[in-house]
Amino acid sequence: MRIPLWIEASRLKVVVFGGGSVGTRRARLFASAGARVRVVAKEVSPDIRALGVEVKLVDLREYEPNEDIKWADIVVVAVNDVALAERLFTLAESMGKLVNDATNAARTHVVVPYFREVEGIKVATTSEGAAGTPARLSLDLIDECIRRSWIPTFFRAYAAAKEEAKRRISDVRRRLAFYRELADDGEFMDYVKRGDLDSALRRAHEILRRYV
Repeated sequence: MRIPLWIEASRLKVVVFGGGSVGTRRARLFASAGARVRVVAKEVSPDIRALGVEVKLVDLREYEPNEDIKWADIVVVAVNDVALAERLFTLAESMGKLVNDATNAARTHVVVPYFREVEGIKVATTSEGAAGTPARLSLDLIDECIRRSWIPTFFRAYAAAKEEAKRRISDVRRRLAFYRELADDGEFMDYVKRGDLDSALRRAHEILRRYV
């Protein structure tokens, strides 16, 4: 069973086998998030060169990749050769590595979703390889729904109140009680749903005073 997680990419070492379009996208994604990226391929795209990541030019059909796999936290398989992809996946899995297999979504360990941030909320979608375009386009619909709803006001008011509570309430249980009361407070939520941020913040301060 796969579960969604947000991982601090700057702590990761990622080896990408394959220098084509998919390998380029994966290398760009991980490198842009601060991961150490190594691309191993016979040829790589100019875009990979421009990323400034480590590049090893080798023929993967003859190369022994054990050291590269051992070095990595995540192994990306993005090669066109089915037999080669099978060999790389099997080897990485036998070494206990998490694999993002762009050649076979059914066996991949790490799913790379489509994602974006909408009004402070990070949203990700995936079909796990079944239908990528609908998953990607669904982000547009989710984006529109969030922006047109009361969620942005709720986010701003709640986040501000939570930040103040963390500064002023040392007891964790009292803070949690405040968060619950805030979300359940009808007056606060009425202001939120009307888009009245100032009144929502004022009401949040009134509730907070009872916990300080």
